[in-house]
Order: sequence, then structure tokens, then C-alpha cells
Amino acid sequence: MSRYDHHDILMELIELCREQKSDILQQLTYYRASVYKTETAKIIERKVELLKLVAALIGDEVLLDAFHDYEETKNNGNRQISPGECHLSTRIMNLLQSCDKIFDQLVGEIHLKTNTDRQLFARNVQKHRGQLLSMCRQGTRQWSFFSGI
Repeated sequence: MSRYDHHDILMELIELCREQKSDILQQLTYYRASVYKTETAKIIERKVELLKLVAALIGDEVLLDAFHDYEETKNNGNRQISPGECHLSTRIMNLLQSCDKIFDQLVGEIHLKTNTDRQLFARNVQKHRGQLLSMCRQGTRQWSFFSGI
């Protein structure tokens, strides 16, 4: 882990989140057209959980709040959704739009962000390395990066 800078790892985590977001959008497109809604919704929820794990590793409070808001709308029943709107699609799109804004902000401030406990950060990334690798396509640059940690 020592050969990678803290900021490099954060950038890779953000990039992994963006890749996961792209996968979620693909599944959401399939969900909208599919008759297998329950199965596809489970896949999407699993991908959101993986995205939440990476967000927790990044450790940004605003990013974690976006996931908290997502959970609240999930439990709240989405009362403010227009008739005819898909509850899952609306929740997912709101989450992803919030995450996009936060990721852009994080990238712009990456060198200002200092994690007070870099050793804890390193241990957490190493602890979840298997899950991070499962999110990457084998043989990609990201997979190589996280396999080398």
C-alpha cells in the first residue's frame, strides 16, 4: 500500500464509483424494459450497496448523506413522486445525480482533502480489497491497481 499515494487511491475509488454508476444505469435501462422487475431490482440494489461501500471508504460526509437520503426515500415510500413515475428509477436517479455532483466536487478538492488517519484508511481499503476487485472488470487498469494494494 505504501507505494500508492493517498490521493491516488481516492481518485481510483471515485473512478470505481463512476464505473459502478454506469453499470447501475445500464441495469436501470434494462429494468424499465424488462418483465423481470424483481430480479433486476435486486441486482440494482446490490450494485447500490457496493457503491455505498466505496463511498464509505472515501469517507466524505456529504457523499454518505446522499446514501442516507436514498435509504430514507426507500423507507418513506416516495410520497412525492408524480403518478406514473417508477419509484425505483426515481430513487436511483436522484442518488446518482447527487453522487455525480459530489464526485465532481471531490475531484476538484482532492489535494485539499486530508484524511486524518491514513493508516486506518489504508487498513479499510485493504480489508475491502476483495469487494473492490469484484467490482472491477478483471484485467482492467482498475483491477490491476486494486490487486496491487
